[in-house]
Amino acid sequence: MTIKTFTTAIAAVAGLTLQAAAQLVTPAPQPVAATPQNDPLARAAALYATYHGEVTDVKTSGFSSARDIDKSLTNLGGHNPEKLTQGWMAYSALVAAQNPEFRAAVRDIEGYYGREVLMTGLKNDVRYARSLNGGNSAVTQSLTAVSADSRRLIGAAAYVKEQAYSLQGAGWAKGKVGNSSAKASGLTASTRAGIPARGELVTALHSPEMNSVFTQAGQTGAPSIWESVSGAASTIRIPTSVSRFGQARRIAYGKEPIADRITTLAAYRIINADPSAAGSMRMAMSERETTGCLNMANLNLQQCVAAAHKHYEVPFCIGEHALSDVGKCIGKVTQ
Repeated sequence: MTIKTFTTAIAAVAGLTLQAAAQLVTPAPQPVAATPQNDPLARAAALYATYHGEVTDVKTSGFSSARDIDKSLTNLGGHNPEKLTQGWMAYSALVAAQNPEFRAAVRDIEGYYGREVLMTGLKNDVRYARSLNGGNSAVTQSLTAVSADSRRLIGAAAYVKEQAYSLQGAGWAKGKVGNSSAKASGLTASTRAGIPARGELVTALHSPEMNSVFTQAGQTGAPSIWESVSGAASTIRIPTSVSRFGQARRIAYGKEPIADRITTLAAYRIINADPSAAGSMRMAMSERETTGCLNMANLNLQQCVAAAHKHYEVPFCIGEHALSDVGKCIGKVTQ
């Protein structure tokens, strides 16, 4: 490809004239890098990590009182659907950003045309980043991590629902819930605001040391990295073993727009986009179909809780709608 043809292509993507593109070829002064306080991807992914921390807690602690059930109900069922969607999209992008071929392609474009032209192209055409070398491979890595998370949630759901059955023999668990409608209304209020991200997870997700964890998460056969995260955890560890068995995940039919958004976000991460791109990044993190799926899971949870009469019935609601349904919602993107 000639330089003129290459310039025409990038200008078309960026929505610029050739003259404007040529003016931007000269590297501009480097902007201030993002920090943990203003990095949208790190903050959003920390919300997703916070949810998974609650999943670990309910898997390891179980229920020994009605208070335990109420706590898990709020922590797992009180997340805002839109923010949780942004969280798993951000996490997927952090994994995709580790693909070496894709990183090299993004850096080449940035080096040749400059940051401003590249950022304008990412903003104007969400499909552009995925068309670069390594784009599809980067998505495959992110889908592998998402698939592991989906399986983790569905497995946790099975454990929690099994507890619902075993609790039928406990005296306290056979007591009346009380005002179940009030509990459901409390969940509704919580989902409007959402559960805040833990500060230590915001810091951890922004740390450069996390790149090796994200790389491992995208390996075929790797378990979910969130197994090491709990309410008491301050770090996220690399899984101790990877089976290397299993099938590489592919984008499900009709879900290509999600793959496009993930690679766009990954490209922003690779160039360490400055705060001026925060609005575009938040738009790319928003995904209507998954948000709608998670919203329906919340509504079903609230209805289930409102209909509960005994304490032991509530864990079934948690397992079915705050865990399994969520796992299925994020798992729909893979095949």
